Amino acid sequence: MTEYLVMMREDEHAHASQSPKAMSELIEKSATYADELRRAGRLKDSGRLRPSKEGKRVRREGDRLEVGDGPFAEEGKALGGYYWVQASSFDEAAELAAKAPVLPTDEIDVRPVMKGMCPKDKEAKPGKIFACAVLGSTKTEEAWVEVMDRIDEETRGRFPEASFLGGLRLEPPSSGRRIVTRGERRAMFDGPFLESKEVIGGLFFVRMSSIEDAVRWAAETPFVVHGALEIRELWRT
Repeated sequence: MTEYLVMMREDEHAHASQSPKAMSELIEKSATYADELRRAGRLKDSGRLRPSKEGKRVRREGDRLEVGDGPFAEEGKALGGYYWVQASSFDEAAELAAKAPVLPTDEIDVRPVMKGMCPKDKEAKPGKIFACAVLGSTKTEEAWVEVMDRIDEETRGRFPEASFLGGLRLEPPSSGRRIVTRGERRAMFDGPFLESKEVIGGLFFVRMSSIEDAVRWAAETPFVVHGALEIRELWRT
């Protein structure tokens, strides 16, 4: 089995416009979908992120630390949730992803996982859990891979031991597929997807008391020197 990350690129405006009943139904469908993946032995982990307007994006420009407030919806889409799945092939992973419940204006990205560590019961202890998306911005995929390699090398073994809850690094964008809705059907497109200002290269999780604490920790890491970190709290299930 190979591992893949299915990322929900949500139209945050459309989600905010839904009635409470419609959103409750969508959340229930998402929970059912995750349960089906789990029962089939396909799900390693999943999570839903709080709105990007509540998040922070951290990077360094020389000696200056830049901390930006959300929302962070590029092209009208923001990372809203993920499913870390196992599949026998990319085609199977894409088929699993295509069944995920989303709004018509949402999109789904599927990328192979290069490496990762997913501890069991990461939500077993109380406290806030923050998803940290590792972002890089370059004009070419080759340059983007170099940035991700450098971040990987310089951050290895430097996570806060007491609060680190696992994470993963993704294969380059050209290895992925994007699923979009076209009327009554869903169409798939191959990567790369470097048209976005910043492209996700990995995702990891930390337990912190507040997003301000997460920002203070991130500010002292190479993540924000060579790229950026988007820090978003996970909804607790």
